[in-house]
Amino acid sequence: MQRELEVAVELARRAGDEILRVFGTAFPVEHKPGDEGPVTEADRAADRLIREGLAEAFPRDAILSEETPDDLDRLGAERLWLVDPLDGTRQFVEAVPEFAVMIGLAVRGHPVLGVIHLPPERRTVFGAEGHGVELLDLQGWHRLGPLPEGIPGGRGPVVTLSRSHAGSRTRAVARRLGASRIVASGSVGRKVMLVLTGEAEVYVTLGRRSRHWDACAPDALMRLAGGAFSDVRGRPMSYNTEGTTNRSGLLAARRALFAPTVAAIAEVIPETPAEGG
Repeated sequence: MQRELEVAVELARRAGDEILRVFGTAFPVEHKPGDEGPVTEADRAADRLIREGLAEAFPRDAILSEETPDDLDRLGAERLWLVDPLDGTRQFVEAVPEFAVMIGLAVRGHPVLGVIHLPPERRTVFGAEGHGVELLDLQGWHRLGPLPEGIPGGRGPVVTLSRSHAGSRTRAVARRLGASRIVASGSVGRKVMLVLTGEAEVYVTLGRRSRHWDACAPDALMRLAGGAFSDVRGRPMSYNTEGTTNRSGLLAARRALFAPTVAAIAEVIPETPAEGG
């Protein structure tokens, strides 16, 4: 996976540079059909750069990207790249510097590689099976060792929630966990990076709007770092399926906090038959 990781990191950082060329300027904003959120020229430029780079480097692999129509021919592929070229477009549009570029790789539906790049902060977390997890920031390279199982000192966990979508039920989950602090942030990728770097211990969203490209890279990185990633019922994610909506939310946590968080969620919002895995 060394070459795959090198290519993905380079493409994520190059896409981030393209996004920053637009960030903070006056640019048109379109809205996707069906209330699927805003889209901008930066989303499309980053999408194009990443897809073309992956297709050139790995022509036999399939690609699923948020900004490109889904080609269900991917269902027959063993290897699928899942790309969110600008995760947190709402924050990008509002000039809030909390957005990410995410590239993940799933092999036979299992996440094996992930890259989360935060362009405004010049921080990149990346990892792959057989490689471990590393952080590249303005101070250089740092290997991220295994996440601690729990929290030293007996305090409550730091919980990170969506800046724009966290409702009363999500905050109720944080209270049941005895959260010592809540950190609001844009971008799924940025919130999971906070857990990976120790700036938070739990991320949870009860929303049903995220998609597989929001989850694959964070999933791979949390697992590689010794943490837990699943839907909010504790079920593992599977990629390269026909449906791509995460209908049961997302959860990333340190290992010892995983079961208590799933239990807290079940107390706040019982499972319904309409939920998918």
